[in-house]
Amino acid sequence: MISSENFVVLPILFATCVALAKPLERGDPKQLGFDPAKLTTMSKEIQGLISDNDLPGAIVAIARHDKLAYHEVFGKLKPSGDEAMPPNAVFQIFSMTKPIIAVAVMQLVERGKLSLDDPIEKYIPAFGKTTVWENGVEVPPKGVITIAELLRHTSGLTYGFFGTGHVRAQYKAKGIDARTQTLSQFVDNIASIPLEHHPGTVWEYSMASDVLGRVIEIVSDKPLQDYLKQNIFDPLGMSDTGFTGPLVPMGRVAGAATAGWQLRPADVEVPFKSGGGGLLSTMNDYLSFCRMILHGGSLNDNEVLSKATIALMTRDQLGGLPRGQYNGPGYGYGFGFGFAVRTDDQATYPGSVGDLWWGGYSGTYFWIDPTEELIAVILVQAPNMRRTLRPLMRRLVYDALLR
Repeated sequence: MISSENFVVLPILFATCVALAKPLERGDPKQLGFDPAKLTTMSKEIQGLISDNDLPGAIVAIARHDKLAYHEVFGKLKPSGDEAMPPNAVFQIFSMTKPIIAVAVMQLVERGKLSLDDPIEKYIPAFGKTTVWENGVEVPPKGVITIAELLRHTSGLTYGFFGTGHVRAQYKAKGIDARTQTLSQFVDNIASIPLEHHPGTVWEYSMASDVLGRVIEIVSDKPLQDYLKQNIFDPLGMSDTGFTGPLVPMGRVAGAATAGWQLRPADVEVPFKSGGGGLLSTMNDYLSFCRMILHGGSLNDNEVLSKATIALMTRDQLGGLPRGQYNGPGYGYGFGFGFAVRTDDQATYPGSVGDLWWGGYSGTYFWIDPTEELIAVILVQAPNMRRTLRPLMRRLVYDALLR
C-alpha cells in the first residue's frame, strides 16, 4: 500500500506521451437537427457577454450523433492580454472533476477492489469515530458512510464555503480544504469534524469526492493523479487533463474574468489533489470524457466502464430525499453517481428526462442528453457568471434544436 504520509507526488504530464483525443468530425448543423440561424444567435449572445466584459473568452461545443454541430472559440485567453483564445486552451474545471472521480471509483467497483456498500472506515479508520452534530450536541450516527453515500453526496459531509452552521464553521476554522495538506492528512482532518446530517438522510453538496480521491489511492496503491492518468486519461486520449503543477502549459491557461475572483495558480504543484475540484482540462479532452459516458462507457474501442455500470451511475439515486442548504441539482433533478440526473419533464432547465449535468465554480458547464444524443460543453473562467450561463446555454441550445 502507498504510505499514508509523505509519499512523493508526481505531476500528471501535459504532454504528447499518449495519443491525443481524436477530434470530433464537424457535421452539417441542419442535418444534425439544428437551425443554423439560431446557432448564429447563440454566437451573438456569447460575443455580447464578451463585449460587455462579462467574459474574457469562451469555448462552446455542441455534439449530436457523435458529430460537432457547433464549435466556436470566442474572445481572449486572458483578460489582461491581447492573445486570442486558442481552441486548445486549458481551463480549471473545478467541480467538473467530480464525475471523473466517480468513474474512477466505479472502475474499482467493477474490478472487485471496492463495493458500493463498503463503509468508508474500512479504508479510512478515522471515520469510525465520526459523530453527527444534532441540536447543538454530538451524537452517534444512525448508520455508516458507505462508498455509495459518498458518490451521491448523502454521506453527511458538507462544504465550508456556503451556508451556515456549526459544522461549516468547523470546516473553515480547521482550513479543511487547505492545499498544503496531503490527501491522507485531509481525510483524517475531515473525519474529526461532526457530520452535518446522519448518513443517507439528506443530499448535501460536499467534499465527498475529495474523500473518494483518497480511497482511490488506498485501493489502487497509486497516487490519485497516476491512477486517473493510466485508467481514464490515457485510454480516452485526454493528454491535456491533470492537476496543477510546473508542467502545465501556462501559455494556454485561460485567465479569470473579473478582478476579485481568484483562480488557483495553475503552475504550482500542491500536495492536495482535489478529487472534488482540482483538475484542468480542454474542450477536446472533456468532450472525449462526455462521449465515453454517452456511448455507454467506451470510446474509440477503449472500454473505461461497462454499459451496466454507466446505466447505474446515470440513474437517480436519491428518490425523495430532502436537499440541504444548497439544492445543487435543481428542481426536477435527482443525483446519480457523479451527475445530476433529470427526473421530471418540468425542471429547472430545458432538456430531456434522463439528461445529466454538472458544472464548476469557474463557470465551466456540461450536459449530456441521451434522448437527443446530444452533448454540450461550455468552458469559461468567470465564476460570477455561472448562474447566468447555465440557463442561458440550455435555452439557446434547445431553442436551436429542430423538433
